[in-house]
Amino acid sequence: MVKFLLLFFQIFVLIFFVAYFSTNSFLVTFEIKDLLYTFSSNLLLFFGILIIVFIFIVLFFYFKSRYKLQKYFLLKDKKNLQKGYGYFVDAMISLANKDKTNAVIASKKMKKKIKDDQGLSMLLDSEILKIEKKYNELSLLHEEMIKNKKTETLGYKGLMEENINKEDYHHAFIYGEKLFQLNPFIDKLYLTLVSIIAKTRNWNQLIYLSKQAYNKKLIDLTIFNQNTAIAYYEISKIKIQSEPKESLSLILKAIKLKGPFPPFIKLHLEILMTQNEISKIKKVIKKYWNDQPSSSLRIIISEFLKKNDLSNLEDIKFITKSNYNDDESKKLLVDFAIHNSEWSLAREKIKGLINFNPDREICELMALLEMGEFNDIQKRDSWMLRAENADLDEIWICQITNTPQKNWNSISDSGHFNSLEWRRPKMLVSNLLKYE
Repeated sequence: MVKFLLLFFQIFVLIFFVAYFSTNSFLVTFEIKDLLYTFSSNLLLFFGILIIVFIFIVLFFYFKSRYKLQKYFLLKDKKNLQKGYGYFVDAMISLANKDKTNAVIASKKMKKKIKDDQGLSMLLDSEILKIEKKYNELSLLHEEMIKNKKTETLGYKGLMEENINKEDYHHAFIYGEKLFQLNPFIDKLYLTLVSIIAKTRNWNQLIYLSKQAYNKKLIDLTIFNQNTAIAYYEISKIKIQSEPKESLSLILKAIKLKGPFPPFIKLHLEILMTQNEISKIKKVIKKYWNDQPSSSLRIIISEFLKKNDLSNLEDIKFITKSNYNDDESKKLLVDFAIHNSEWSLAREKIKGLINFNPDREICELMALLEMGEFNDIQKRDSWMLRAENADLDEIWICQITNTPQKNWNSISDSGHFNSLEWRRPKMLVSNLLKYE
């Protein structure tokens, strides 16, 4: 509306001047180099209007042709982009099929059509270099990618993976952490960083990273507590000799987060042992046993007490007093009764454990009992034969590789973080399952 009114006003002014000068004719005189030139105002008006019309026509065709040229080039660029993206798709399909030759051809065609999108070119080049196994060139390309906003996440991811493959976990974590700060929601990035930390054993990094992941809702409270607890446990192990008080504080924090986890309890007892807190050790064992008796905790208690010459049978009776009818309490009593040559007590308690199909551990205890009390080799061998065919005892099993190991560690023997669970193995495992 405003443009229309402005145009109307301009036409009105032009008509006014034309009407004025046509009805009020006069002479206009110019002096140039002592020469006088006289013109009629109507003539000047005619030439003025002619010049204005000419300028208008020139401008009209100029802008019209410019618009057409712009439109032409825009359409050309659009077609080039479409073709370029088509070649990009072709290249990615070829890469997926491990067809390096056609991937390179499609990549070159794409670069001719899309000259300004460096990100796409870098992406294709990186994938081609991976197939060609040109790792030095690939590393340099990743360094270039982190300088470009469009490709910096891909660059950091590539550099992280490079260093993981080279087993340079220190630099792998540096690049991985930068990637996490840029985009923490990349699939399995947190898990990858945790696996790197498992190699570097920088447990403070695990605490910091897990807190960030939890705040960003990448992990739930259970995983946060578990991973943080394991970090406290590992730091506590490191400080057990140099800073026993700090070590104790850390393991108690770990137990508070994860609960009465037997391997954590074991470390708690070891810390107390370094401080010669014998009476406190017995109270702590009783507390944990009252809360949650289990086969894994029983084995830990048995090994710990025997190792430190604390295998007094009266102490075991004290520990198991509140839940003496529990099968695990009975096994603990039988174990220490045999250890202390209290044969009648051992037989009394094991009666309730022997059924039609006793497990391997019960069979082995019976073998020890027959040999210890009566030196009966025949009965011992008979029970050991039954043990070989009995149900396997529970042991720590890696959930990922399904491989067993005797003791729990935050990192399994196969190299996986927090992957061990206490259960019966699905197949026969020799040596590790022998009662000690």
